[in-house]
Amino acid sequence: MDTLTLVDKQITDAESWLAQLKREEFPVRAAFWAKRIDEERWSLYFATPAREKLGTLDVYSHVLKALRELGEVSFRGSDVVKLVSDKHPIAKGVLDFVKRFPDMTRTRLSQSVFGDQHFEGAYIYSLGEVRIPIYGLVFRGEPSGTLNLSFEKFKSPSWVEIGLAGESVKYPAETGIDWIVATPEGSKLEHDEYGRLELTWNFRGIQKQSNANEVMALADLGLHGFRKLSEPANLKTAVIK
Repeated sequence: MDTLTLVDKQITDAESWLAQLKREEFPVRAAFWAKRIDEERWSLYFATPAREKLGTLDVYSHVLKALRELGEVSFRGSDVVKLVSDKHPIAKGVLDFVKRFPDMTRTRLSQSVFGDQHFEGAYIYSLGEVRIPIYGLVFRGEPSGTLNLSFEKFKSPSWVEIGLAGESVKYPAETGIDWIVATPEGSKLEHDEYGRLELTWNFRGIQKQSNANEVMALADLGLHGFRKLSEPANLKTAVIK
């Protein structure tokens, strides 16, 4: 597969490459696909302090070996990868962009300028995302089918009872319906003024607070740096209200 056009398979394969480097504790400060205006093909940039500490040949050798560990991918690593120092103007430009607009990672960008270089397009990986658990609870058989979401583990009530005395119905609680969600860099769980646990995150320089339902909705749509990393195997059809 050539790199005249950046396709989803190349994006996901490069993400697997980054994950392998992370497992090997190889430092990558920024990673992004970019197509310079004066070039025909897309290149995959890794900004790493190892570029200066270990030297060009050793760094390329290590990075390409990590790619071979993955088996078959949609590109030849030696054809696409460009290793630059994390002090390089392009790397600094990307890092500054991510700091100011963390929600713009994992988004196809056009007509971008990083450092002293002009790019026709770019795709920046989020390396500083924060993993947040979201816990789910349902009352099986309960007519509304509501899926209750929280950032804190439920204390597992055994049932909910609905109806008038003598004619009520008990619906058993089921927990263990949990997700792991990636959130933008710098996100953290904090209690609001009412003691409720909410996620504080940066939306283009504005601090926002979102509850578990709002975060799940963003992750469902893949917006602003939110995405699902894992889903419960026992999830059945439920309505989030």
